[in-house]
Amino acid sequence: MAFWNFWKSKKSGIDNLRKIETLRGQKSIDNAIAKGANLIFKNVEPFSTVKGKYCIMKNKKSGKKFKIYDFRDERGYSEDFEVVQDWTYEYYKFEFPKEAAYVIPKDIKDGEIVLVEDLIENFLSYYYNQGGSDRLKSCKAKWKNNDLEIQYNPNIDCINVVG
Repeated sequence: MAFWNFWKSKKSGIDNLRKIETLRGQKSIDNAIAKGANLIFKNVEPFSTVKGKYCIMKNKKSGKKFKIYDFRDERGYSEDFEVVQDWTYEYYKFEFPKEAAYVIPKDIKDGEIVLVEDLIENFLSYYYNQGGSDRLKSCKAKWKNNDLEIQYNPNIDCINVVG
């Protein structure tokens, strides 16, 4: 129940915010420019901090190989399976186009808080103490000095999972 309350508080107040659209790829950006859209361009960067752990197992009877992602997976301790590749980390590869931009409403006011639904910038959304992390997909932002200031707070926006 405590986790549910945390999640509700983390997401509270976003329904009434104006949504900022993200464009990815030169074709969609060119179309928006042709329509006179106000765009803010951002660099798309790799994010090697985002990773997951896995181990490759094999069923001794069938010979079928598969990945497990949690140390607590009972198949990792069963006599019916064997470890083919020990625990390792893989970095997630996000297949984002190199070109990206936010579409800024023409009537946006300085200091307005908005919701960026598809972040271009890289921030962590969770970190798991047994390995693994993920990229934050959306966040509040403040329009200030003709740019979006992402309102990322790691103490609120990044969940540290212990288990």
